[in-house]
Amino acid sequence: MQTGAINVQFGISSTTLIRSVVVKTPIGLVNFYIVKADTPFLLCLADMDRLQMYYNNITNTLIGPTITPKSKHVTLPII
Repeated sequence: MQTGAINVQFGISSTTLIRSVVVKTPIGLVNFYIVKADTPFLLCLADMDRLQMYYNNITNTLIGPTITPKSKHVTLPII
């Protein structure tokens, strides 16, 4: 991906893309876009849909599908 090819808007201000990187995480491969902003990270809704994940705001966890037929759902705490 080209540097600056994407423009990201947060509220009334915007910033441009510095770089993107694909990271292997416990929930699968996730595209992270590095921007000049005071945001630790954002998990894109498209990535959450692709990985069949959802955010439980009551327990503050990210919930995903089972890995094997006998296992429970993947649950990751959001800190």
